[in-house]
Amino acid sequence: MRHFVELSGTLQKRLWGYYSLPGLEGIIPNVEIETLATVEQDGFFASKVSFSTISGTYVEAGSHILPHGRLLDSYSLPDFIKPCTIIRLPRQKPHSVIRRELLEKYAVQIKPGEALVIDTGWGAMWNEEGYVLTCPTYANDAIAWILEQKPGILGVDVPCIEASWSEDNEQEKGGLLGELFENESLLVAPLINLNKVIASTGTLYCIPVPVEGTSGAPARVFIETEK
Repeated sequence: MRHFVELSGTLQKRLWGYYSLPGLEGIIPNVEIETLATVEQDGFFASKVSFSTISGTYVEAGSHILPHGRLLDSYSLPDFIKPCTIIRLPRQKPHSVIRRELLEKYAVQIKPGEALVIDTGWGAMWNEEGYVLTCPTYANDAIAWILEQKPGILGVDVPCIEASWSEDNEQEKGGLLGELFENESLLVAPLINLNKVIASTGTLYCIPVPVEGTSGAPARVFIETEK
């Protein structure tokens, strides 16, 4: 029997956003939802929705930070649907640093080109205070381990692989996303509800809004498992 679990968060007013990061306050906008017409007044209901390409749960391609990286619309639909394996880590505390040895301890084998999803438990913090500014982050050696697995898609439940609080620690940061995108892996983030997925393997669907000429887009993300 097939089982589906929603892994993407809903776009809504007052949603968390990267505008909370230092230097991005005036660049990344809030999600805005405005009613344009109502059934009572206009005979139909319509809304205006405004958001950035990195709002809510989204898919991101290499052009996000690489000058000559691929745009998201250069990928085909099958690229967003992959066999998936979930690594379940012990729930990480705020400001945790995820290192290679932790990933190796809980590692499961994946085939190159498949999707790798890492569950840190941070999805439970979705839209809570500190969601962005105190999220767990990945050390260089952890990203090196991930790259060795050669995932076609990397899914994480944290909004920042390199969190703002680690920016002054050169040993814990430095082009982590660039290394991922140089391998043409897609990033899917941040995910929720991984605790509701009983199985550790399945099929990941991360279907972005089809937009021309962008590095990423909000996506409907879910996993299909056999139980």
